[in-house]
Amino acid sequence: MTLHLTHEQLCDLILADSSLPLEGEFQNELESDDDLVHEHLRACLICSAELRNLRDSLSHFRDASTSYARQEFAQSYAQRSSIAPPHSYLSQPLYWAAAAIVFVAALFPLSMHRRQPASPAIATAVSVSPQTMESDDALLADIDQKVSADVPSPMEPLADPTAGAASTTSTSDQRNN
Repeated sequence: MTLHLTHEQLCDLILADSSLPLEGEFQNELESDDDLVHEHLRACLICSAELRNLRDSLSHFRDASTSYARQEFAQSYAQRSSIAPPHSYLSQPLYWAAAAIVFVAALFPLSMHRRQPASPAIATAVSVSPQTMESDDALLADIDQKVSADVPSPMEPLADPTAGAASTTSTSDQRNN
């Protein structure tokens, strides 16, 4: 009585059907192993049925996956032809609320450009009292006097605090600029 083929040997048979031919010594070794495996498959109905079942399953899976891919591609292509969202999106209030918010946000900058009438605070600031005008004139006169001065007051020399005391430092110790 002979042992049955392992799962790896069955997978190797399936892969060998679709793989490229091998070269050299490795091919000769595999061919001798393949001869033994093929002889076993002819003799053992259980292993040949298992191999046929595995091939059929893979073939059905390949057919199902390609038909599913074609179907999904056709649906995605049909959906891309229309830019409108599906009907289920239009019936949900959250999407309507979001659309209203976007619409209001788009109108907000337009409402900011409208001219608003002058407010009462601006009207009172425009009317100037005579007392304020006098203080403004005094301020302008002070600025005019400071601008027309030869040396501005911040650049005038400071008063010498040691002017009253005798000068004990020699002139050689002082810096020359």
